[in-house]
Amino acid sequence: MIWFAYLEMGKTITVAAPGAASMVFAEKTMNEIRQMSPLQQSQVMCDLANHADTPICRTYGTWSANIKLGFWYQLGQWMEDGSVAPIPKGYELSANASAVLDGIKKLESGQQITVLRNCVVDMGYDPKKLGDYNRISEPVVPPQNIAERTKVSIEGVTNATVLNYMDNLNANDFDVLIELFTPDGALQPPFQRPIVGKEAVYRFFREECQNLKLIPERGVVEPADDGFTQIKVTGKVQTPWFGAGVGMNMAWRFLLTPDNKIFFVAIDLLASPKELLNFARG
Repeated sequence: MIWFAYLEMGKTITVAAPGAASMVFAEKTMNEIRQMSPLQQSQVMCDLANHADTPICRTYGTWSANIKLGFWYQLGQWMEDGSVAPIPKGYELSANASAVLDGIKKLESGQQITVLRNCVVDMGYDPKKLGDYNRISEPVVPPQNIAERTKVSIEGVTNATVLNYMDNLNANDFDVLIELFTPDGALQPPFQRPIVGKEAVYRFFREECQNLKLIPERGVVEPADDGFTQIKVTGKVQTPWFGAGVGMNMAWRFLLTPDNKIFFVAIDLLASPKELLNFARG
């Protein structure tokens, strides 16, 4: 499935920008695979898809999402040039896989890469079974200089916490950003379970959210029980994997405490500008 998706990249699926992930962390494993026999290479890919307990699957499980995505992008290139065992000649996708790929082709560019990303993130050995391990991710870039930062504006929203969330995330200023959350605050990324607690949310920001560009557009503020405030914001997000030309339609659902701290924020990937508009009205 990943191989056929790679073949579509540049046609109907948005090309993931080469070099967006620091592939130096995967270099040893990739060279190990490249030196294997074709049969061994195919077995490694099957092992990754089947969550097998092998040294390579364990290593893969420690990587951040961006490194995993870059790993498969590089494997796709090597399969195409013959460095790594390609899909057997004449091989055809199953009817179910073909339907999935056709569905991906019809998605907007931002959603295409998100679907593929979610496919590769769940491969390899389950890191929850590894016990204590070192998470491998790209080096954390320094926050943007204050003088170089630009502030967002959101139609219908003047709440300082929400505006600061957007501004600090855009500036890679995760140390300041995390202080907007309560100690037991939570964040729910698209298609994932909530990440609970400041330490876990902080780690997520550092590993998954570097060099994002959030472009919020409009929002709605609503009262909630016990003095809490709900704020829904819609807009776009640009990532290093797409470049500046492609933005994903996103929605943020904030739940703020009476003292204006983030107790919970859910991030949703929306299908289209129409859905984005409907979400804002809902």
